[in-house]
Amino acid sequence: MLLRSFKTLPLATLLSSVPLAAAHAVILINLYNTGVDAGGSALAGGNGANDPHYTVTATTIPGVVIGDLAKTYLNGAYVADSSSSRRVPDSGSPFNGNGAFSISFTFDLTGYDPTTAAVSGLWGVDNDGEIFINGVSTGNTLLESSVNNFNQLHAYSINTGFVAGLNTLTVAVADSGSPAAARIDGIFGSANLFRRFPSPPHGR
Repeated sequence: MLLRSFKTLPLATLLSSVPLAAAHAVILINLYNTGVDAGGSALAGGNGANDPHYTVTATTIPGVVIGDLAKTYLNGAYVADSSSSRRVPDSGSPFNGNGAFSISFTFDLTGYDPTTAAVSGLWGVDNDGEIFINGVSTGNTLLESSVNNFNQLHAYSINTGFVAGLNTLTVAVADSGSPAAARIDGIFGSANLFRRFPSPPHGR
């Protein structure tokens, strides 16, 4: 019988007859929009709800502490929040004054081939913004002088700059007139599993 003949084959032979996992792209499950909970739903409440995924990693604005969680912020001039994302500034008081700040979150590519990773989605800022991966610009920028950044969301895509293990996505914002905030929506990522070759038969 076919099943019985499989049982008599060496393990390495069986493994080599199975398609390798690297041939299939998989969705990265640990990517999050701004202003959502662990399940990916928009945080409830008004201003000041803690974003559990994005933290302040740089700031020139007085009263803001590096390492603090980003906070949700409602503003009628912004494109409306949705059930899957909310806009966040670097603190619960986005009128602290003009300046610049960055918010970041870290995701894990352990077990994936970083050269095949890609992340895309929509974003908006108030006023100017730039997206970085691992401290390197991705070329995704928004300038208030050329587009409406806070009352529209714009597409971005990232295809390079990823590394094995932990990676950090950063949104840097330059505020030319309070308030200041950023939003990531519709985030989607994919990558291939690392190719894992079967071990050779014992004795070779």
